[in-house]
Amino acid sequence: MIKAKNNTNYKTLSCASAFSGIGAVEQALKNIGVSHTNEFMIEIDKFARKTFLENHSVNNVFEDITAVDTQNLSEMDLFTFGSPCQPFSSQGKRMGMEDTRGTLIYNGLKVIKDKQPKYFIYENVRNLVTNDNGHTFKVIKAAFGELDYNIKYEILNAKNYGAAQNRERLFIVGIRKDVKQTFEFPKPQPVSNCVNNYISTAKDIKYKLFDASNRVAFNEKRATDIKKPFQLPHVSYLADKRIVSSEGISPCLTAIGSGSKTKFYDTKNKLFRYLTEDELVGIQGFPKDFKFPVSKTQQRKQLGNSIYVGVLEEILSSLLSDYIHTKNSSILETQMKAA
Repeated sequence: MIKAKNNTNYKTLSCASAFSGIGAVEQALKNIGVSHTNEFMIEIDKFARKTFLENHSVNNVFEDITAVDTQNLSEMDLFTFGSPCQPFSSQGKRMGMEDTRGTLIYNGLKVIKDKQPKYFIYENVRNLVTNDNGHTFKVIKAAFGELDYNIKYEILNAKNYGAAQNRERLFIVGIRKDVKQTFEFPKPQPVSNCVNNYISTAKDIKYKLFDASNRVAFNEKRATDIKKPFQLPHVSYLADKRIVSSEGISPCLTAIGSGSKTKFYDTKNKLFRYLTEDELVGIQGFPKDFKFPVSKTQQRKQLGNSIYVGVLEEILSSLLSDYIHTKNSSILETQMKAA
């Protein structure tokens, strides 16, 4: 049910987040028309905090979740959190719970136990499910099961929710058992977007050029949504060898190094180049006017660490239908207009 904006009975949502990043959840709430307050955010990265606070208002800011007294935190309707993905990511060492960053999930669970929000959403990389032959996820599911919540989890790929990007992430959604409400994850849709919808025609894209003079054709063994027409045979690492066409979707944007290092053949401008920061902003679902008061290196890192905004719009629309008080266009229309 979508409530009309002039309906005086619409509700205001109180929300809070840990490992808040740059505020993808807050952006998604804004996009779908949920009036909300940000009670607190917890983020140890000073550059991410700076970007968050440049774009969102919040009542309280905390830096280190391990130093927070959860009893003193504000009440909230919705709590969203992740935990560092490096212990489980295919791009990292995949040490799982042996990496102390992997155990920070329990700090987020303590917030839920002590504050009892109506809803929570947890997000992490899909490899959390398979780490240590599934043992890690078995332990984590048991920890979530100790909460007095109805819980569902699913791996969603951003490309099936309006993204021009292959980005698989695990989402765990909980509803407090006294809240009489059901929830279903949004159904995946066919891929309907591509990188070309975010390509800039600005002259400054030329500073992103790379040398592809020794490229060779790449023979794709199977059809994928990531189109790879060329490769660089002299490069050793597989991900660096490929050249991706802007007529398809992007591989997953990452935070490693300076962000996404994927090499593209820009079919609009007929250039071999890396994507610009503004193009990455669009591909991650943020609007053009989203502010990044940090270096370009930090901006690319923050975008690589963020959740794709569009998939959050879909999850939150299903979870918070009673809080929505403005009608909005489809995710793809919204992202196309922002591009």
